[in-house]
Amino acid sequence: MPVTRQLRAFYKTFSQHGSGSATVEIEPKDVVLLIHIAYLDIFQNEPEWFSEAFCRLAKESFYKISPEKTAELPTIELEEALNYLLYSGAANTENIIYLYLKNLSELWRRRFKFYNILKTQPFPTSEQIGPRCLLEYGNCEDDLLFSWMSWRKLIYDIDNRSAQETGYLFEPILASCLGGESMSHRYSPIKRIDNNGNPTNEGRQIDCYISELREAYELKLRVTIAASGQGRLSEELSFPYEARKAGITPILIVFDPTPSPLLDRLKAKYVEEGGRYAVGEDAWNMLTNRAGREMGKFIIKYIKPPISRMDEACLSAPSNIHLSASTKKLTISDDCGNCYTIPREEALHNF
Repeated sequence: MPVTRQLRAFYKTFSQHGSGSATVEIEPKDVVLLIHIAYLDIFQNEPEWFSEAFCRLAKESFYKISPEKTAELPTIELEEALNYLLYSGAANTENIIYLYLKNLSELWRRRFKFYNILKTQPFPTSEQIGPRCLLEYGNCEDDLLFSWMSWRKLIYDIDNRSAQETGYLFEPILASCLGGESMSHRYSPIKRIDNNGNPTNEGRQIDCYISELREAYELKLRVTIAASGQGRLSEELSFPYEARKAGITPILIVFDPTPSPLLDRLKAKYVEEGGRYAVGEDAWNMLTNRAGREMGKFIIKYIKPPISRMDEACLSAPSNIHLSASTKKLTISDDCGNCYTIPREEALHNF
């Protein structure tokens, strides 16, 4: 079929985000693989238009599909990828597979982008870390001190990038699954209330707002004493009150069920203001029920397992890990023989 400007623009919904030097774009064969995964998830059958190579890889665990495996797939031209969109029904925005594929491709692209960050994030220069040696100089050999400062700065930089990318992914993708959207303070329908009880022009950021239901979801991994100071608690407690004043139902979602006096206060406040709350497994159940059958499956299959597994793996002290670097790879290993290898290359793009 002819590749029109409209078709190209629509295709970018799945293949890219960002603009200019910050553009992230995956290949047509990545999009075709995602189409196969989404179709199998929703319809659980293999239509005639399926490709054997793509179907075989699509049946593997999503989080186990490596860049190396994807690279081995047959090359796909843009026209072919567009045909697969039509075959699957994802070219029709009214079909549920469109939303499913849109969220799946967003998850894939963010992981693709961060994989490239891991590959290209440079070790710091001596100018970046030099003055910091004043705090530790003399405590060990100079070469060891320089290496120690270099590793921790690299990890700090990567962790900052990770937090940034997660912010663009976790809450927006959950909001999309629920049929809502994340709202910045600038466009939020919930306004801060002044000391006289009057709404101001300053809005409150909303993790997920479902306009037709007038529901505002506050999504939290956990609420603990260590995580919140008094000022932060006051900010959290004011949200359900300000939501009610705006005629919106506040809903608190907390994934970690660990008991906490602060969590108890938050739950009570949400109920007091006419809202609801769900904690732990109840939180996942509430979200999946609201999302519906297909998007509920997306949450259970792609969002819940990593979050739950990391929470289960949380230790009072991390296990010993060993870091090594060469010009071609970084290697993270532990005392049990587990190994995580990241290929390294010079930064060619500004991810």
